[in-house]
Amino acid sequence: MTDVSSLVAPHLVFSDEERALLSPYLTPVRYAAGETIFPEGQVCRELVVLGAGLVRAYYLHEAREVNLRFLCPPSVVVALSSLVLGAPAEETVEAVTPVEGARARVVDFERDHPGALAERMRRVLAERHYLSMERRLRMLQWKTAAERYEFFVAHMEPEIVRGMPGYHVASYLGVAPESLSRVRAARAGRS
Repeated sequence: MTDVSSLVAPHLVFSDEERALLSPYLTPVRYAAGETIFPEGQVCRELVVLGAGLVRAYYLHEAREVNLRFLCPPSVVVALSSLVLGAPAEETVEAVTPVEGARARVVDFERDHPGALAERMRRVLAERHYLSMERRLRMLQWKTAAERYEFFVAHMEPEIVRGMPGYHVASYLGVAPESLSRVRAARAGRS
């Protein structure tokens, strides 16, 4: 990856001048499949802009992983509650496939460039995170297992639908892997 700052343009900054301000804070990164990007229990002070790969955010409930979010390029990966509150993360963010991107220390950028750009970047992150979580919450509250999967296929990025392992999708949808298998089989039978 030659120009890591080019990854940021669609997400956090809105002009070449703003991208130039952020560029010195970006470092190219790679993560292997299964590698933790942001661990539970640590305060998140950074973000990763995805250039390639799939990522999931999950928490443990009664020794079981519950997937909260799936991300693929173009996305910004962050343990947002931890970043906003300055508190230890309650979730783990992990590479599902090999990941490439650019890592930035948000706290350093905000210290050196306080004001409208830093505030707007945080607002954009918060808005996107909120909308994603609201979409998932509505899906879980109002839909059957089959409707959840149809919603997932219709609204999730195709890379995630194709590339995310079924057991992760089942957890995200709040159904047992066996139920997801039945839903997929019934859907395939209708095609």
